[in-house]
Amino acid sequence: MAVSKLVAVMRYFPDDALIPFREEDLKTIGRKHGVKLSLEEVAGTGQKILPGGVLCEETREIPIEAATQSVVTLEGDSSEGFRRCVRELIDTYRGPVPIWGLWGSTAEAEDIVNDLLDENDGW
Repeated sequence: MAVSKLVAVMRYFPDDALIPFREEDLKTIGRKHGVKLSLEEVAGTGQKILPGGVLCEETREIPIEAATQSVVTLEGDSSEGFRRCVRELIDTYRGPVPIWGLWGSTAEAEDIVNDLLDENDGW
């Protein structure tokens, strides 16, 4: 029987994370737990500047993949290492918004992330 790969896609929208993501920090965390981490910074398509220099983005009519966000993808085979890696990400950056912050994850990985988010009351 083949071991299924765990894949979590953690989507952080502007100001969701406690600190900015850095690729080298994510790689260090991933190596420590035997999990491959990658970062994709998405610049949204509907951004506009409001009076006073406030950045706004209309997101109701666009796919979630087109909104401004930092997407951290985790891939691993070991649920123990995967769980430790997710825990460190939550402790360091905070968890993504649970409702759509995990869009694109495998069911098992999403369950792991949600269990760990629940330990922190969602954050």
